[in-house]
Amino acid sequence: MGKIKKILIVGLDRAGKTSIVNILHNKYEKMDNIKPTAGIEREEIEILGIQILTWDLGGQQIFRQGYLNDVKIFAKTDSLFFVVDAVDARRYEEALQYYTGILDNFKKLDLKPKIILCVHKVDPNMRNNPNTKRIVEDLKNYFLNRSGGFEITAFVTSIYDRKTIVEAFSKSLQESLVTLKSFKTLLAKIVSEFKLCGLILFDQGLLILSESYRDTACEEMCLNAAYNSVYYMSQTNPQMAGDIHFAKNFEFILNLRNQEKRFNFVPVSFKDWTLFLLTVGEEKLDTNVLVEKFNSTAREIVLS
Repeated sequence: MGKIKKILIVGLDRAGKTSIVNILHNKYEKMDNIKPTAGIEREEIEILGIQILTWDLGGQQIFRQGYLNDVKIFAKTDSLFFVVDAVDARRYEEALQYYTGILDNFKKLDLKPKIILCVHKVDPNMRNNPNTKRIVEDLKNYFLNRSGGFEITAFVTSIYDRKTIVEAFSKSLQESLVTLKSFKTLLAKIVSEFKLCGLILFDQGLLILSESYRDTACEEMCLNAAYNSVYYMSQTNPQMAGDIHFAKNFEFILNLRNQEKRFNFVPVSFKDWTLFLLTVGEEKLDTNVLVEKFNSTAREIVLS
């Protein structure tokens, strides 16, 4: 077993951290009864045999100063997800002070983890509002300008759009895990060779491991279609998600709910794992040829 990857999920109380953790761990049943996190809650995700340990740090004031005074909490951090509530402007400065205090601890440890800023609670019905767009951009800049020396990426997220949360988490992993970087190169070649609009590689929990798209318009369409269908199966028809014909069920739902493109969802093998490829394009595709191409090339990828 390789090094365990440590991800901190941090923010003020009521910022929405625990909801994000529940979505990442597919704990939808807990979404309606969320209680404040007391202290630190640790949970594990395994991706291709790689252990990902998430640390959810309670955001109440009684805990925050204790974290900042205990530099060991931040040791060996690979990624930091800092969650800020975009709709609570009164607490922006308080959140920024907490954020910069965490960065100071990383500096003491001589650590340079990847930092993901989640501008959270920007729900789909307000995302395209000009005033909301201005607030989001100002808030991003507010934090980015105080992040000197650290690699930081900002995402706009909402629990009512699971895609935004999974995308932020997945893109962070894709940048930090060498294995997933290798998949990125492979998928880009397949997209070009088969003239696809997009190609997404999922694990069995439908977490995106890697992805490639023809352009940004294809990316938006592919992700929206995929996660609308994931939500439909997990919430509306969960028996379809648990059925032995899961792959065929998912492919059926995708094509039923999204008429403008042709979707294929097929299992592929990598080492000891069964993964899934979602292909999106205009033309009918020989999935047997595509799967053989993926399987044969993926054998050359080394786990790390």
